[in-house]
Amino acid sequence: GPAGTEPALALLALGRQLAAAGEAARARDCLREAAGLAERLGAVRLVELAEGSLREGGARSPRRRTGAASLTGSERRIAELAAEGRTNVEIAALLHLARRTVETHLTHTYRKLGIRRRTDLRPALDQGPR
Repeated sequence: GPAGTEPALALLALGRQLAAAGEAARARDCLREAAGLAERLGAVRLVELAEGSLREGGARSPRRRTGAASLTGSERRIAELAAEGRTNVEIAALLHLARRTVETHLTHTYRKLGIRRRTDLRPALDQGPR
């Protein structure tokens, strides 16, 4: 896996030990932290292991925080319109939103997709989950 995964592995091991000892809430905290850290590192298999341990412990499946699959419905709708070439003002008028709301959704979308430019929207949206 990617370098620097040792802390995530340690959190995963601790979370599993806490779950086995009946410390469900503390276990979930460790496992969520392990999943988040692994996701930031790009350690896909480690994310899957942590999320699997969370599910085994009864936690709801965590929502992806990055990639196209992490977008909310509103973020996706606005991103699709922006990718088609519409301006923020046009999107706001079309969806009956404030321009600032459109800007906020696009800011979140760019962060989740790991992009910096509007021209990068279409390829990132077409790429799907990362």
